[in-house]
Amino acid sequence: MPDFLQALHSGRVLLMDGAMGTQLQRAGIESGACYELWNLTHPERIAAIHRAYADAGAVCLLTNTFQANPAALARHGCADRLDAILGAGVALARAAGPERFVLADIGPVEQPQLHVTRELVRPLCAADGILIETCSDGETLRAVLPAVRAEVGPRHPPVLLSLTYLRTPDGELRTFTGLSPEEGARQGEALGAVAVGVNCGREIGVADCAEIVRRYQRVTSLPLFARPNAGTPTRTEEGFVYPHQPRKMAAGLAELRTAGAVMVGGCCGTTPEHIREMATMLREAG
Repeated sequence: MPDFLQALHSGRVLLMDGAMGTQLQRAGIESGACYELWNLTHPERIAAIHRAYADAGAVCLLTNTFQANPAALARHGCADRLDAILGAGVALARAAGPERFVLADIGPVEQPQLHVTRELVRPLCAADGILIETCSDGETLRAVLPAVRAEVGPRHPPVLLSLTYLRTPDGELRTFTGLSPEEGARQGEALGAVAVGVNCGREIGVADCAEIVRRYQRVTSLPLFARPNAGTPTRTEEGFVYPHQPRKMAAGLAELRTAGAVMVGGCCGTTPEHIREMATMLREAG
């Protein structure tokens, strides 16, 4: 398989996986537990989730490391296990299939200039790429890139930035720090991201993600990607229920592709069933 950066520029649409948290909840993780610690305490369950997404057709698998950073792990009393959690996260995703790309997942980091260190990025550099996601600006990216370069030099894994938006009261698309899609794309490119995307977002659907990708495309030539939620959930006695069923979400792929996305997948509420339908749609579209 070609390297990840080459694949991003290949002209074909790469299919990412879906939500890890949703699958962990299905697997019985307790509310308030450290999801990333399951890389060590329940590795077979994490491996099974990765395999399910790979079997569904995902080409890009995200590691279970979204909040595996010193500040977040300290709240669970396991900051001393950072290296082991990160290393296991990459290894478990890699084991799902050598023909899959593994993207080391980094979520928002509290005080990134303090908590993003070479110790944090060292295990993640074994991945094919590093995805910084669910961000409101480029501050985590601004900290990660120098740490990665210091650890492995200029031939480091490519680093991607995915921003999260909401609709303001007047209907504008903005991140929590106030960036428009155009400003977000420009900032990501200026800081050194190899691709810019959108994921998650309160009340943000597939159509909104398509609009964001179109607006990205106006100001950057970087590869673009999108990972929408399965709609906005409602809370029930059994937990959160997401309204967008797999076939409905997969139908939105055409809009994302037309907008310019070269990589698509799912965020909160999406499952292997969603990814399987997306894979079918991509095959049928050629």
